[in-house]
Formats: sequence, structure tokens, C-alpha cells
Amino acid sequence: MYIIVVGAGEVGSYLAQILVEEGHNVSVIESDERLARALDGELDALVIQGSGVSHANLERAGVRDADLLLAVTQVDEVNLIMCMTAARLAPRIRTVARVREAAYLAGDETLGAAELGLSLLVGPERAVAREVVDLISYEGAGSVHYLAGGKIALLELPLSTDSPLVHETLAELRDVFPAASLVAAIGGARGVRIPRGDDRLTPDERAYILTLPSCIEEFWILSGRPWHHVRHVLIVGCGDIGLHLASELEARGLSPTILELDERRAEIVARRLPRSIVLHGDGTDPELLREQLEERADAVVVLLGDDEKSLLVGVFARHLGAKKVIVRADKLAYAPIVSRLGVDALISPKRAVADRILRFVRRGHVESAHMLGDHDVEILELRLPARPTHPEIVRRPLRELDLPKDALVGAVLRGEQVLIADGNTRFEPGDDVFVVCSTDAVARVERLLS
Repeated sequence: MYIIVVGAGEVGSYLAQILVEEGHNVSVIESDERLARALDGELDALVIQGSGVSHANLERAGVRDADLLLAVTQVDEVNLIMCMTAARLAPRIRTVARVREAAYLAGDETLGAAELGLSLLVGPERAVAREVVDLISYEGAGSVHYLAGGKIALLELPLSTDSPLVHETLAELRDVFPAASLVAAIGGARGVRIPRGDDRLTPDERAYILTLPSCIEEFWILSGRPWHHVRHVLIVGCGDIGLHLASELEARGLSPTILELDERRAEIVARRLPRSIVLHGDGTDPELLREQLEERADAVVVLLGDDEKSLLVGVFARHLGAKKVIVRADKLAYAPIVSRLGVDALISPKRAVADRILRFVRRGHVESAHMLGDHDVEILELRLPARPTHPEIVRRPLRELDLPKDALVGAVLRGEQVLIADGNTRFEPGDDVFVVCSTDAVARVERLLS
């Protein structure tokens, strides 16, 4: 597929890198000369320095031959105009615009993607807020994500020296694990890797475990970490994500406390959140943070715009006794470090936007995708067709299939039945297959299971 990415900020460069690694032909348009020059030196793609609104730059990028244009600059209106301009120049092109302003995504009261002539509008705020609510509701160490409409749980489990899971090989752990469980990936200082049977878990690593929701509590015990039921939540910084998060928490009967540095924003938030306690103050102030944690908060969600500042506040909150700490940070390479210092989860608006756009790019046999680490590994959900291109995949057990080296079948959803995969598992047409694979193996996995 030929894809044009307009905007080489954090989201655009992240998307462009993944799409190039997956084998797509990519062009990037970026107005900032410094960003364009940096990207040109590190990415195997055509990089054009200039405005994406310019007809000439779109023509230079090959808009008339492109299959898809992704407009992901920092300005909503510019993204919308770029998509409309591209559609005028190339009527068959699909267009995706990133928008930050909630009004564009408000539903029936505003124009949607179709009315604007776009293929997709993407805004991460609500999705990230719901992810945080799920993380707060999860009582164990680390985090949980649900796949297959909640039928499969993906645990991201930090391991302590007290955990019975460490030091043994994965093959040896089969007798320790709850039934129907599989270590799908391991995260450490060097990123996320796909394990084999002779791999070992070590303290300070994180195990990504596919299991059934009914087995989650057993893994809390096996992690060697305590677990907690959250009753009080402190939110540090209340932009759009914080506002959506507080609204979701209020709907669940909680009354979060919010620290917001901007006085005018604090007043707006206070008017819109009847159950929340909104305080005008600097959440990075150690004494203010200490005061709030001593009074009422057992979970802290840090939503500042500066990654480093957010991480420091999160680590300090853990030092002050917060039982659960969730931090907004787009630099996911920090995850191995901060997890050792007590941060339970990093949430990334950049990741949320990129994941949504990647699902759109891959739509077809790929039903969903979930990224692990800093785009090291993905979990793809693919639906097997009634007549697969490679018929042998529905006749042989997994141990006899020629899967890519850096790919692992984790689970199979067959109707309402969940099968955590092993070497004897066999596919049937119509199965939803969950494959753990490196980014550069995505295209090969898609071809094999299509």
C-alpha cells in the first residue's frame, strides 16, 4: 500500500516508522525543516519539507497514486483541510484525520467523517480515559487489557523476587500456571521479546500473559506483589483526557480529586464535574502532593503534557505511598525503568491514535491489533477465511506449521470458546486467531493466515 503521512511529530513519525517496517511505501510531508531533516536521515521513505495543504507538495508526494493519506499534524483544522484537498486531487484516496477537539467527535450533534468526506476521524482522549478506568478497576499489580470482547485477558505482570514465576523456564512453569494460560511476551530493559519454552522470567521483567478472565486472581498471587481495591483517585492535570476520565469515574460512583495548575481551566472543570473535588494548584509541588495523598488518594493518575515531569511525579507519588500509579507518557521506552520504581502503567495518547489508525490501515482479515512495548511486538487478531490461501493451516497442528520465527500463536476464539494455544492446537475456518509477532513479521503472518 502507498501511504502519505502529513505531520512528522510524535504520532506521524511513529506511524511512518511502523508502516515502513511492515513493508508499505511511505511518503512524509512535514513543515518543520528540523523534523523533516531528522526523519529523512533515519527512515526509508520520501520526506518532503513543506506544508501538507500545498497542492504542489501533495503532488510531489504522489497523492494521485496514493491509497491512503494520514493527516496527523498538531492542528485539527489543518488536518481536515489536508484530507479534503487530497480527496479533491485524488477522488479514490482514503483519508484519515487526527482531531484533538472533542466537538469534532461529539456524535449526532456535529458532522462525522462521512459528512466531511473523510474515511476516518481519530481522537484519542475518550479511548485513553476508558483505558485508565480499566486500569484503576484492575486490582492487581501491573495492568490488564481485554481482547475478544472481554473473553481473553492480557496481563502485563511485573515480577518481584518473591514471585514463584521467576528463574524457572516457561516449560517448567506449565504446572504452576492456572489452566489455559500462556506467556505471550516478556518485557525487559532491552524491549519486548517473544519467548520460547527454554526462556526464563527474571525479577524486574514484565510477563505478558494470555489467560481467561477467571484466572486473573491466581496470577495476582503468583506475581508476588500486593493488590488493592481503589476507592479514591487523585488526577494531576486535567486536560481533555482528565475531563473524560473524571466523568467516567463519577459515572461509576467515585469522587476524584483533581489538581489543575491553570486557574481558568480549573474553574471550567469544576463547573462540569459535580462530584469531583477540583483544586487550583501545582501537582508537581511535593508538599501539595504529599498533603493530598495523606488525606484521600490511593490511586494517582498523572496527565501532564511533559513526559519527564509526569514520570517524576508518578515515581514521587509511589514514594509517598500511592498504591496504584498510572502516568501519561508517549515515550514508552521509559517503561522498563519506571516500572522498577513503582509506576504500574504508562498510557500514551500517541499510541492510542496510532493503534486506531493501524487498525484502519490493516482492515480486512485483521480484526484488531494491540501493541506491546515501544512498537516492538504486536498481538494481531485475524479471522481465518472459509477457504484459506494456504489450506494446510487448517489440517495440521501448530507445531507442524511453518510460522515465521518471530511469531507465536497465543489463542484461538471459536465461537464462544477460547482456546489458549499449544503445539497440538488446530485451526478451523472462521476461527479468530491471536498471533503475537514482531512488527516486521506482520505482513508475513497476514499472508499465511489469509
